[in-house]
Amino acid sequence: MVPLYVAMMLAYGSVRWWGIFTPSQCSGINRFVAVFAVPLLSFHFISSNDPYAMNYHFLAADSLQKVAFSRRGSLEWMITLFSLSTLPNTLVMGIPLLRAMYGDFSGNLMVQVVVLQSIIWYTLMLFLFEFRGAKLLISEQFPETAGSITSFRVDSDVVSLNGREPLQV
Repeated sequence: MVPLYVAMMLAYGSVRWWGIFTPSQCSGINRFVAVFAVPLLSFHFISSNDPYAMNYHFLAADSLQKVAFSRRGSLEWMITLFSLSTLPNTLVMGIPLLRAMYGDFSGNLMVQVVVLQSIIWYTLMLFLFEFRGAKLLISEQFPETAGSITSFRVDSDVVSLNGREPLQV
């Protein structure tokens, strides 16, 4: 763990104390990491995983933990708690730290969690965000009747939603 923390302190010092990197250079480094390094690292870990040798008890426990955290309160709190339980920094720091502390077995478990996150949990999170956005849009467009909308049906003789303009398709 020492090399990881030494690298983090050197990076902090090179910006904060020594002025080696400017904020725009830091932004470029962050963009490079987000666009190239993390996707390639994700691909490496996901492609090296054997789906037939996964620890299904561990994945079931991880899934149960996410479901248990996400079932409380409103949709916004559900998304927040689900984000916190789904989006930890497992890929960049979690796998190397676990392998250094507990050996390759724990690193392989974390790789399995990353695979499950990228296939199932991120997709579910995107669905929840889109559902929340659609719900907010409907309640803004129809403030007094949004709670009573249960289904949508378009008749062939509908002119428009407000009855004054022709329907644009």
